[in-house]
Amino acid sequence: MTDHDHRAGTDRTQRFLAGDSQSAVLIRHTDWQRTSVGPIETWPASLKAIVGMLLHSHHPMFLWWGPDLVQFYNDAYIPSFGVGKHPRAMGQRGADCWQEIWPIISPQIDDVMQRAIATWHEDHLVPILRNDQLEEVYWTYGYSPVFDDDGSVGGTLVVCTETTARVVGERRLRALRALSDRTALATDAPAVLSAAIDTFAQMASDVPFACLYGDESAPRLLATAGLDQEALVAQVDAQFRDRLVALAETGTAQSLDRPLPISGGAWPEPITHAVVMPLQPGRSHAPVGYLLFGLSPRLPFDKAYAAFVREIADQVASVHSRVIARQLSDLLEHGRNTLLRQAPVAAAVLTGPTHVFQLVNPLYQELVGRRDLIGKSYVEAFPELASTPLPGMLDRVYGTGEPFVTREMLVPLDRDGIGVLEQCYFRFTLEPMRDARGRVYGMMAIAVDITEQVSARQALEQANTAREALLEELQRASQAKDEFLAMLGHELRNPLSPILTALELMRLRGVHGADRERVIIDRQVRHMMRLVDDLLDVSRITRGSIELNRAPVRLADVVSDAIDTANPLIEALRHRLRVDVPAALIVNGDRVRLAQVMANLLTNAAKYTDPGGEIVVTAEAHGAEACVAVRDNGIGIPAEALTHIFELFVQARQTSARSKGGLGLGLAIVKNLVEMHGGQIRVTSDGLHRGTVCSVRLPLASPNEQEETVRPVAAAQSVSRGRHVLLVDDNADAAQTMAEALRALGHRVTVAADAPQALAIAATVVPDVALLDLGLPVVDGYELARRLRAEPGWPDVRLIALPGYGTATDRDRTRAAGFHEHLVKPADLTALDAALRAGDPT
Repeated sequence: MTDHDHRAGTDRTQRFLAGDSQSAVLIRHTDWQRTSVGPIETWPASLKAIVGMLLHSHHPMFLWWGPDLVQFYNDAYIPSFGVGKHPRAMGQRGADCWQEIWPIISPQIDDVMQRAIATWHEDHLVPILRNDQLEEVYWTYGYSPVFDDDGSVGGTLVVCTETTARVVGERRLRALRALSDRTALATDAPAVLSAAIDTFAQMASDVPFACLYGDESAPRLLATAGLDQEALVAQVDAQFRDRLVALAETGTAQSLDRPLPISGGAWPEPITHAVVMPLQPGRSHAPVGYLLFGLSPRLPFDKAYAAFVREIADQVASVHSRVIARQLSDLLEHGRNTLLRQAPVAAAVLTGPTHVFQLVNPLYQELVGRRDLIGKSYVEAFPELASTPLPGMLDRVYGTGEPFVTREMLVPLDRDGIGVLEQCYFRFTLEPMRDARGRVYGMMAIAVDITEQVSARQALEQANTAREALLEELQRASQAKDEFLAMLGHELRNPLSPILTALELMRLRGVHGADRERVIIDRQVRHMMRLVDDLLDVSRITRGSIELNRAPVRLADVVSDAIDTANPLIEALRHRLRVDVPAALIVNGDRVRLAQVMANLLTNAAKYTDPGGEIVVTAEAHGAEACVAVRDNGIGIPAEALTHIFELFVQARQTSARSKGGLGLGLAIVKNLVEMHGGQIRVTSDGLHRGTVCSVRLPLASPNEQEETVRPVAAAQSVSRGRHVLLVDDNADAAQTMAEALRALGHRVTVAADAPQALAIAATVVPDVALLDLGLPVVDGYELARRLRAEPGWPDVRLIALPGYGTATDRDRTRAAGFHEHLVKPADLTALDAALRAGDPT
């Protein structure tokens, strides 16, 4: 008989069981005669009524009936069973079905069955056995008496809602907030990780244990939470350490080799599963470590659980990354402040909307005549400037983030603090400083006192208009320094060349006065330029952006170039220099970079040798290598310092006053350049005051390369005809000396002072080569090159640029303008002659 036939034939008294729900079908097919309830037709009306109501309700309901507490439930309650209890729970005794929680719920049921006391429980923990494990389950439920036909309590009705997802979710949200609060106070990476581990100990219900791994060259266990025995730590570490990377990519639960008992944990059951999460500040970044989480034995590892542990790892990684970024920012700021304190120009750092002084270097204090600036706002420090445009300029830089540069500004300043204002003129730059998010938090001020220059200019203007040309020249020099100041404020790179240019122009023009001060400025600026050059070289080396222009070169020529560089210092200190470098030693290298190596070694030898000392340069062949040694009888190097001599920012040879200066980059750069040439460098010393020997070993050039080097160049030049050169330079002295030099080399030279004159010559003369300065008046060298190309007969003329600058950008621009070569003033005449004769028929 089918279920339909069964329903059709049922007594009208069983209509309460009608319907196609799972529970109704199950009740109809259950053999109730085997239970204490008996056959359906014998059920009391009260039982039929409550079962009918239960079956037709969409809210989860459960009924225990009779002294054996026989069970009934509806379809809405079935999901609460999980896997394992339904359908055999229908008609089963309560004590048999709920053995795992019977000690908890039995007293509550007795209150209802014996005393007709209804109860209500919210978010109550009632663990149940489902899905083949005892699960942590929370319920909001009520127990109500159901009266039999005779008025006595016949059963207990349970109206319930499972609240596990909400209760556990709120608990996890509290845990994440606690983790955020604890790690927010950390100031360094170890503190972040320590705070995280401490917080994990408070998450035992969801994180029975946790292992934190760092990821340097290989994962390394840093700390644990919840594992109080070394044997347990060793067991977990041995199973997972070598598999962290692979397991982190899956994010799935992994079985432990052996169940892990956790004494004092949230649950008595041992831990059987764990999951690995990467500490990854961004999905595009490599992990900085890994977290291995033990999983609760009473919760399924579902999507919510996986999202929770992933959020823990992401939160720790994010805070860790933010702290590291802040430390790097602090380090960069410290480096910037150190450079500013040592800068040979007045510099200050101001922060906040009121422009509070955070840093002032000694030159700034001297410039303004004040020393108590730190911690004061700009207006507090300079009340006499409150009504001037200066505070508004500071506000605009802070508010807009745009730098401010002025070539000359009158500032009425009370330098002596006696209420008397001096009419001071300054050239200064205000450069905004931004935090990691790009927000302006302050500015850097760089200033130069030009009061004397302005006064001199004004006197010259009043006394003698004939000296206007000289004044314009000074203005051009001032403009060069302006560009330097702006570049210093913006990038802190190559900041000091304009000052040196100004000093050299003053020397060339015979300007007298403050000679001693000019000498001090010259020495300190050159020292700072060497520091910045060294920093730039270190940056290029670390980026791998240095390219060697290798060719066979005589070591004797390299040493000669280096002596040219170091000789001013050697002569100033009255050292004796002896050189013994055979002309036959030839290496395949970059002549400029090798000369830089040797010049650095010679400069070090000169600096660290007392005046009147001796420096010896020797070279000889050792097998397939050339060995160049630079010896001095200077202050020497302690043995313990030799092992660190080539490290960045290390200075092994120091005096008590640090009078030699430097950042400790020179030998680090030398070592890198030598190794780029396939060579080695070694520094030895017998100790303090016993001198130093620096030895450089370089591979000798191959026989074929050596043959190319010794091939007589002069003979080839002797049969090469001279070229007709059009030389264009607005500097009359430079043009005259260059023309004389080129004529001495056998060339015919036509000189033009500017672009219009050059174009006039080009209309009647077509030379072999045009040698052009780029910074020409009226029309610059780039535009002149384009116009010359349009002249008849000029497309085949070789164009060579000869400016005073030669960055990669400059060279790209000249190449785009049609130049064949780009040389930089002051040009080496040999290289210039070769460029002029390139492509010359013999």
